[in-house]
Amino acid sequence: MNALRPGPSAPADRPACAHCGLPVPASLLRPGEEKQFCCQGCRQVHTLVQEWGLDQYYRLAAAEPQGLAPARVSGREFEELDDEVARAAATETIGERCRTRFYLEGVHCAACVWLVERLPTALSGVDEVRLNLGSAVAEVTWRPEATRLSTIGRALDRLGYTPHLHRAASLQEARRREDRAALAHLGVAVAGAMNLMFLHGALYAGEYSGMAAAYTTFFRWLSFAVAVPVIAYAARPFFRTALAGLRAGMVHIDLPVAIALAAAFAASAWNTIRGAGPIWFDSLAMLVAALLGARQVQRGAQRAALERADSLRGVAFLEFARRLAGNGPDAPAVEVPLAALAAGDRVEVRSGELVPVDGVVLAGTSTLDNAVLTGESVPVPVREGDTVHAGATNLGARLVVRVDAAGEATRVGALLAIVQEALAQKPALLATTDRLARRFVQVVLVAAALTGLGWLGQGPALALERVIALLVVACPCALGLSVPLAMSVTLMRAARAGIFVKNPDALERLRHPGLVLLDKTGTLTAGRPAVVRWEGEESALSLARALEAESSHAVARAFQSAGGRTLRPVRTVTGVVESPGQGIAGVVGGRAVRVGNEEFAAGGTPLSAPFAAAAAAATAAGESPVFVAVDGRVAGVAALGDTLRPDARATVAALRARGLGVRILSGDHPEVVARVAAELGLPLADATGGLTPEAKREIVAALVADPDRPGAVVMVGDGVNDAAALALADVGIAVHGGTGASIAAADVVFTRGGVAPLLETLDGARRLRGIVRRNLGFSLFYNAGAALLAIAGLVGPLLAAVLMPVSSLTVILSSAWGRTFPRAGSSPAAPARAATAAA
Repeated sequence: MNALRPGPSAPADRPACAHCGLPVPASLLRPGEEKQFCCQGCRQVHTLVQEWGLDQYYRLAAAEPQGLAPARVSGREFEELDDEVARAAATETIGERCRTRFYLEGVHCAACVWLVERLPTALSGVDEVRLNLGSAVAEVTWRPEATRLSTIGRALDRLGYTPHLHRAASLQEARRREDRAALAHLGVAVAGAMNLMFLHGALYAGEYSGMAAAYTTFFRWLSFAVAVPVIAYAARPFFRTALAGLRAGMVHIDLPVAIALAAAFAASAWNTIRGAGPIWFDSLAMLVAALLGARQVQRGAQRAALERADSLRGVAFLEFARRLAGNGPDAPAVEVPLAALAAGDRVEVRSGELVPVDGVVLAGTSTLDNAVLTGESVPVPVREGDTVHAGATNLGARLVVRVDAAGEATRVGALLAIVQEALAQKPALLATTDRLARRFVQVVLVAAALTGLGWLGQGPALALERVIALLVVACPCALGLSVPLAMSVTLMRAARAGIFVKNPDALERLRHPGLVLLDKTGTLTAGRPAVVRWEGEESALSLARALEAESSHAVARAFQSAGGRTLRPVRTVTGVVESPGQGIAGVVGGRAVRVGNEEFAAGGTPLSAPFAAAAAAATAAGESPVFVAVDGRVAGVAALGDTLRPDARATVAALRARGLGVRILSGDHPEVVARVAAELGLPLADATGGLTPEAKREIVAALVADPDRPGAVVMVGDGVNDAAALALADVGIAVHGGTGASIAAADVVFTRGGVAPLLETLDGARRLRGIVRRNLGFSLFYNAGAALLAIAGLVGPLLAAVLMPVSSLTVILSSAWGRTFPRAGSSPAAPARAATAAA
């Protein structure tokens, strides 16, 4: 089979990968073979797809506009999946079968869904696979007597979708049960309302045109029969919450609704039995359907806003470790769940993997990326005797680590425990509105009692009609919808704008922000190295780019992106050798090229004065100097640094122009943080570097506890090191690309790149408050006026039932027309313009 799609920048003489369509590096070409591959992962996946007869996958992928990405195959055995304790949180037993939920890496298009869901045709013991494209969560139904979960895990991994147990399975199942029950209640209410409208239409027409008494009686009793399931089943949530509130000693907002429904139904039923008087079954059914429909909209919006966060939060941060079975550093490694580790065990950490435990290096020399833990952008070298922490990424050679702590006992585990504790202490957004609603309910109930007493002298039937009219027309439907409906529409609009609001209370607190705390690495900066300066010959930089194209290292990606989109000559690269922690060497176009640290590139030869000065300047600026040698001579020095995001300066300027305080809290070196602050125009006093996650937490806690603070404390970050601070802040915001821990801790999650969405979030919170005030003001004014008319006897039950939906309809239209968040990419004002306007 030919390549799926030629890579956009593939040279004419370079074949495209038969799996993903990207250009194949010269070092991986296999002469004489029809199909070429850009990496071993693509070769493995392509071979497996062919063996299983799933060629249609490539035809489906060819129709996707974004094409395929290079396959990532971990090669793990996934033996920890066979541990019943380890998989219990993600697995449910259904008779003789099990259903396990996995989060799959690499899912990006409909072709991926097709391929994964064909797994049962190729693997015996697997009955069904259902994959959600939006959340990348797959439900696998399998038979334990016919296969093992580790076998399923290996099959998914060999297809290029590395699986992770999804720990939120029980939560998802509970949500599905709740949604099914809510839809059933809504369905009964809607069906009843539609049928009752026809029945009452016939009765209303009969009052004016004349209808035989027998038919009138028949339609009244038929209406009664249709209304019974609406009241007894569909309206059960209102009665249940009203009774629960009374048992708890509080007046719930559903209480007047429950009383009105019960009283109106009882009166209608009595009038049906005695064969005289009005009946309001149709109005009651429409009321129940409208309230349940609004609640369903709210629930759906909240589900959409939480879907991505839950899919990431359900994945275990660390799942397994390779424990050495025997003595010596070369003993065989066995994959075990973290719960099986004990202090003193030895684990193996391979290149590119996360360190699974807190411990001490026993063997090996490498570099670790601690950015997710400390925020420091420069990799840290480690060797025998050095302490390492769970969550760090091993960038170099293999390490053997002695286990000191695992799981919840690690530093990361302690941070996540702090996150959970802080999240449990969040105040409710609707506290003020709830108090207003409870007082309104109490006033309505007292007014209904007084109305009944006042009209009792003119007969019990008339007094009951006045009370029912008051309870129906003053039903706090609009008041109950004012905040939830406005919030629901806002959540949906925010999600479309790439802003996922997990905790709606955050929007209330964002109305009065006072201080914005910004992480540096990954938040204000791109979070990945880039060539920020080059000193030397341009031809040497071109040779270095060609050589680094053969590597997947972070430094290689920095060189490949250097130079923009300039035309690059095609060069032959041979003899490529990578030295972990040192650099890469090879022959490019017949010239020997070495790229790496000074010792690796220069080989002990002293640097010339310009290159030595360039290296010293890069080090002083907190950047990493990388040397390029051509034919044994250093020909250039590249300064690698973490560049600012394009919108960082304009966003910070706009925040300060609004009168907000802006500070940087970072775990990176203080000199690097000071340089970033200077680029952003912030005073050095507002930039603090060298902070541990615990230190960040203490700073945020002190600021939140300060009674004299000017407004809400907003923390913006992306890493595990920011998680505790995000949870303790008044509002925590995780930017695009953040880790699962930061997403779990944050109140708001950006799925768009950059920090500009922060300005849209502040504006959206302010507009939401205006819509809520408008909704509440109208609903209170309407209910008060209508209640006075009902008390005076100017509005009867029938007219009250007609007038009742008006306030709810107005609130719905007010919420729907409110423009709280623009669509992503359609914002009329960029941060720079916002800053200019504010100034």
